[in-house]
Amino acid sequence: MADAALTNNPWFALGSSLLSGAVAVVISTLYYRHFELRRIKVDCFRRLLGARYAITPDQHSPGAVETFFFALNEAALIFSGVPAVISALKTLHADLPRSERLHDNVVNLFRAMADHLGLSREELQDSFFLMPFKPPS
Repeated sequence: MADAALTNNPWFALGSSLLSGAVAVVISTLYYRHFELRRIKVDCFRRLLGARYAITPDQHSPGAVETFFFALNEAALIFSGVPAVISALKTLHADLPRSERLHDNVVNLFRAMADHLGLSREELQDSFFLMPFKPPS
């Protein structure tokens, strides 16, 4: 009898409706944050890959240089909770004076980003990262 009286109580109905609504808002907010952060990370990685010809010896596009280095600088914030990416960024930054290390460090950064994002690298060899499509000289 007490259960029937409880379920017929308008306060119970109101309380359970509010609680279920609050739970739904919390869950949808968490999912939104997760997918929005992933979208931002993928966008950063996409811009780095798209403008990677900026680090080739014969590049002549100031726009590509700006895009590449802008995305590289923001990657430190975007991937701040990802130790492998941060480590690759720190190594790249520390080795900037050593131009012979640039390509290896960039490839390591791309690998770390792709692995974190769950993107397959099996079809793309390291040489693909180092020999991008680029406009003719």
